Amino acid sequence: MRTAFLALALTAILSSCETESPAGDLTRETLPNGAMLVRYPDLPAIDAVGPDVTESHVDLHFGSVDGSDPNLIFADIRGIQAAGDGTIFVLDAQATEVRAYDSGGRYLSTVVRKGDGPGEITAANGIFLAGDTLLWLNDHGKWMIVGVDRSGEEVHRFDMPIRSYGYIWDGVFDDRGRYWTSDYEREGGFTYPPPPALSSSVYHNYFVSYDLASERIDSVYLGESSGRSYTYEDEYGIWQYLPIPFEPAYMTLFDPSGGFWLANSASYRIVRTGEGGDTLVVIEAALPLQPVTDEDRAAYVEEWLGYWPEARRDLEAVAALITDVKPVLAGIFVDDEGMLWVERVVPGDAPAFYDRYSAQGDYLGSVRLAFKAARGRVWVQHGSIYAWVVDELDVPYVVRAPVG
Repeated sequence: MRTAFLALALTAILSSCETESPAGDLTRETLPNGAMLVRYPDLPAIDAVGPDVTESHVDLHFGSVDGSDPNLIFADIRGIQAAGDGTIFVLDAQATEVRAYDSGGRYLSTVVRKGDGPGEITAANGIFLAGDTLLWLNDHGKWMIVGVDRSGEEVHRFDMPIRSYGYIWDGVFDDRGRYWTSDYEREGGFTYPPPPALSSSVYHNYFVSYDLASERIDSVYLGESSGRSYTYEDEYGIWQYLPIPFEPAYMTLFDPSGGFWLANSASYRIVRTGEGGDTLVVIEAALPLQPVTDEDRAAYVEEWLGYWPEARRDLEAVAALITDVKPVLAGIFVDDEGMLWVERVVPGDAPAFYDRYSAQGDYLGSVRLAFKAARGRVWVQHGSIYAWVVDELDVPYVVRAPVG
């Protein structure tokens, strides 16, 4: 059974690409629907130092390039999870297995292997540790979610409610034992060949839940978003999608304690809603907007000419469509203590920078990484940041860094 709830006034809250610049000290305002609006007139700059900014340095780095220990060789990491006792679980998608390591990076065991039997997987792109005891895997080879205990014994499995997957699984299990995953519908569906040149689309965004006890499937509607795309037909008659840089992105995040966090990358405005669609908290901060320059547009054309040298006219058309200001937000996620991490956009190869908030919108300080996480993906568990990095040969290594 599918049910849908509309987050009232949420579209209006998120659709604005510019926030009203707050002045003076932090302000709190109760909105007509009872939600709390928290405005921050200033936040530390991404290169700031001081008591509000912690720089997180690696205190554990493990992996191997020489092959002396095959259990330390990683080829395609797609997930890292850490337990309260320091055990680290790493999913290697190429090996199709999950290995366990102690808090010092020493190999303990292979918990999950490739296969068709209980507790085995055929392909996986993510792991999630629930309750510090149950390890869930997204087996997209069989469209199943598989749960094993820490020794690898299968405890549960069920069909994926949504048969699609990205590079890294974004599924979450909440405190009530329900599985949540994002979904969307595009108005009018998808057509091929796509419309030539510029086209716009409207998307209806959902989160779908599956209750392990009742096997009930529900959905929560989170409003509309829009997007633009540009296509051209190459010299071989194949339709190619040309990226439009700096496009605003609609972000949705399920909070395991209940409800959702939503944002638009174009502005520093993050909204927390309940499962019924009621807005609970709105966080705003005044940050300077960075303009898109003529140099940015020219660099885009030159970069992509290396891939499609015959597409100069189309690439110049895309460059002319680029928005005038760059996004502010790069992503959002919630750690195992329920704190919201808001990643800001940083220039070039600058270290990733995060602002942290409580569920009520209280600013808890900022964190700057002293390393570059591969694909920008990190997990924060038990006071540490986990990620993988790659060396000059693109060999991956698991790293851990304390939050502060």
